[in-house]
Amino acid sequence: MLIVIWGALAARRAHALAVLLLAVLASAAAAAAPSYVAAAGQSLARYEMSKASPNELRVRLAEVVEYPGMPGDPARSVFATRVRQLTPAGFDVVLGAQSGGVAAGQAGRVTSNLTFRAGVCERVDLTGACPRATSKGQLPEVMVSTHTAARLGVVVGDQFTFGAVPVRVAGIYQPRDVTDPFWLGAELIRPPAAGPPGTSIAGSAEDAIFTADAAPLADEQAILHVSTADLYVTEHLLDSRSVQGLRDAVTVVQRDGSREGFGAGTTLPSLLDRVTVQRRQLADGVTLGAGLLVLLCWLVLFVAVSSAADQRRPEQGLLLLRGVQRRRLWALAIGEHAAPALVAIPLGCLGGLAAAALLAAHTLPARADVTMDATVIGFAAIGALGALAAVLLAQARMLSAPVVDLLRRVPARVRGWRATIGDVVAVSVAVAAVVQLRSGGSPSGLALVAPVAVALAAGVLLARVTMIVGAAVGGALLARGRTAIGLALVQVARQPRFRPLIALLTVVVAMLAFTVATSEVASAAYRDRATVEVGAPRVVEVDATSRSHLLAAVRAADPEGRFAMATVVTGSSSAAGTPLLAVDSDRLATVAAPHSSYGVSLADVAREIRPAAPGVPVHLRGRLLTVAISANFDAAVFGGNRVRLAVTVSSANGTRVVTSRDDIRPGRKGYVLQVPECAQGCRLVKIDIVAPVVSRNLEVRFEELRTGDEDGERETIVLTGAQFADTTRWRLSDPDDTFLNATSGIDAALILTVPENRRATPAGIAVADAPFPLPVYLTRSTGTPLGRTHPYDGVDGTPTTALVGGVADRLPRLGGSGLIVDLEYADRLAVASQSGNEEVWLARAAPADVLDRLRAQGLVIKNDRTAIALRQDLDRQATALALRFNMFAALAGVLIGAAGLIAMAAAEQRTRVAMLVALRRQGLPPRAVRGGYGWPAAVAAVSGVLVTLVIWLLARSGQRLFSDGRSPVSLPEWPDIGRLLLFVVPTVALFALTAVVLGRVIAAAVRRRSGR
Repeated sequence: MLIVIWGALAARRAHALAVLLLAVLASAAAAAAPSYVAAAGQSLARYEMSKASPNELRVRLAEVVEYPGMPGDPARSVFATRVRQLTPAGFDVVLGAQSGGVAAGQAGRVTSNLTFRAGVCERVDLTGACPRATSKGQLPEVMVSTHTAARLGVVVGDQFTFGAVPVRVAGIYQPRDVTDPFWLGAELIRPPAAGPPGTSIAGSAEDAIFTADAAPLADEQAILHVSTADLYVTEHLLDSRSVQGLRDAVTVVQRDGSREGFGAGTTLPSLLDRVTVQRRQLADGVTLGAGLLVLLCWLVLFVAVSSAADQRRPEQGLLLLRGVQRRRLWALAIGEHAAPALVAIPLGCLGGLAAAALLAAHTLPARADVTMDATVIGFAAIGALGALAAVLLAQARMLSAPVVDLLRRVPARVRGWRATIGDVVAVSVAVAAVVQLRSGGSPSGLALVAPVAVALAAGVLLARVTMIVGAAVGGALLARGRTAIGLALVQVARQPRFRPLIALLTVVVAMLAFTVATSEVASAAYRDRATVEVGAPRVVEVDATSRSHLLAAVRAADPEGRFAMATVVTGSSSAAGTPLLAVDSDRLATVAAPHSSYGVSLADVAREIRPAAPGVPVHLRGRLLTVAISANFDAAVFGGNRVRLAVTVSSANGTRVVTSRDDIRPGRKGYVLQVPECAQGCRLVKIDIVAPVVSRNLEVRFEELRTGDEDGERETIVLTGAQFADTTRWRLSDPDDTFLNATSGIDAALILTVPENRRATPAGIAVADAPFPLPVYLTRSTGTPLGRTHPYDGVDGTPTTALVGGVADRLPRLGGSGLIVDLEYADRLAVASQSGNEEVWLARAAPADVLDRLRAQGLVIKNDRTAIALRQDLDRQATALALRFNMFAALAGVLIGAAGLIAMAAAEQRTRVAMLVALRRQGLPPRAVRGGYGWPAAVAAVSGVLVTLVIWLLARSGQRLFSDGRSPVSLPEWPDIGRLLLFVVPTVALFALTAVVLGRVIAAAVRRRSGR
């Protein structure tokens, strides 16, 4: 039998080579998936590491007991020995020691840490030298940062004291890369405080002071230190160990460290969780593309081998007539095709690795290695064995057919349940996949390949309908004398092998269109999310001393309002739960990025949230504030219940409540309050009467407000009695339980009446320099209608209410839930310090030196991000990488479909040419000799569009586009048709060109054989 099999392979070399090539394609497609998943998983882990916070990259072990003496290298200590025993293989260990205290120099003092940390000198630029170990009698050497040296007033060689210990400055350092996890975020290089103009040099005066081993001190108790060890996870560790194994190792380290008496802490598990999620989503997403490629390869093999087998039907029939047993024919068929399938496994492994390497080099966000392992070989074997199964299935009909049917030139049509069993199975699988996909939750199982299953089921059904319609239309055209088209349709309809070919080409067109549509929708979704989530082309998170400082600094950096806008973004801790966006509304429409999902123009939002103020602010300048009031109450009845005056002022340093030293007594008196923050100017927020218990009615007349200096000079009257009496300038803090009126004339004053009661909050008056309640634009999802009030937490975190002046579908940064207010008005209403994130939104027109301009105004730059960067981050997540693989698979499927068309034509060329030669000699016109291969391509183009529409309606909602599963913007309902046609039209054109070339080849062969 082996000799017979070898002879069959030699005699049908072309067929064997075609089976080998297609089996290699199937094997390579199956091998490429795990290869790419492994490489992409490695790349994603490295990318996540590059974005992780320092605490997510290490496990910290620290002694809980302080030891006397200078911090030094603990490498030879018992602590280091225990750490080495606890450290799992693969972790990088950085040993250190630190002591907190106050450093005092000639120019000033600073609170900092005296630290030893192995490897610090290799990561800094030095003026001077790195600290050296000192011997007895020598001063310990230290290394200070540029900012610390400036604060202490020291240079290289100078001395200062840390605690009570004198030390010598050996060097002044600047860190090379503060984003290096070595610096532990802000633990060693501290962020500067907002206020004075900053510099672009990272760090502050509180930066760590580094030291080396030192001789014992005269008084060892002068400094106490603790030893630390940071166990860093490495890229190699993430690549070589499973995430679960790494998580277990971290758990063991923390447990055993606690048993040893060490403090142990880390957030490394959160990084591992993200890596796990990304890798799982990547594997799930690639399943669709890999399944498509393997399925197409098997379909092509089925079509090609079915066509070849049909040509050998008479040969098989004669063998059976001569007494050859069917089991021997089966053995011959298996042996003839098993050899190419087995050879395809190693070739497929190599081909899959090459394809994965090429794809990884152009799609992955970080370097990754494509390697071969048992998984790759196993998938390649599955692809090759599946190809063998497709081959045997294609021959099963011929090997089991009666001899009479085998001797027919045209195969008999399959009837009964055998004719529909394949369709039923395909439709059943598709229905199950769609039901599972639309049942909710994370796609798994059949749901992962639902688009392919639906495409195959729809392709099979449309192919059957096409065959029936083609036979009817072809016969009618022949009856009318339309020979060319009618004959082609009849030929296609009468050959059963054309049905799987039509299904194959339909699946190719549909899956390419669906993949392109999904990719286009994903690209638009990433762009929309980046635009809305960031809010502006560029957003810089800053640290300011106050909201007013933020506003003033941004306005000074951009006086014309062309490119910068001050912003405060807060969440909410109250039951209202409404996030808040406070903006400098005059600049909103210029700086913020517009988007159609808002449902309203930003210019309309700005106008609504910035109406005219009911009054003007009350500005103060002076260190002392005097409030002249006349109080009318019965002191005897009040007894020990105190009545005090409190004033809230807002300056560049924040909002503060100042209380008078003296209690309020009956009669007229000027009450003095010290307000040093107002020396450079501040704003009056409100005046309160603090009386927790009001025994009888209390009446307070506000008659004058003046400022001055401590020496009594430059006293200025800010508000007269007549100005106080203007009730439009004031707003009651508690309008439900206090009353406000005024007198005019010589005794003009503002009168506050507080009824007898117990009060939980002070009674007072606030400056009406902003509308109250604040007008806001609210998102529609909150459910509060236009014109109603809505509770929220203000920019100072104080619960308050807003007047809904407009409703939007979404808002910048907040997405579908939140409200937007004017920052200046919100600041005027605030009674406490700031809450939330302070940001500067920048338009594309922002100059290159904008950060230096902001630093010059005293703002500290904390973070800088752009919509483009977020868009790129989204494009590097697991779901985006899976989409790229699926796009590669769909494009490769186009070539496989063309190969199937060619393979079928090659297999039946001899029979087709013979038939057309006979018809040509009987008078068939030359234009009718075209082979009929254009009809499957034409039908596939039409049916592919229909199938794409079906897949999109059934499966689009189950496609995961974001790794975190969320987006502040609804996903587009439909893709861009232009981009869709950009891929589909060339595909159909390729099939049409292939059909034309095949038709010309057959026509040329017919002319040679017929002489016509």
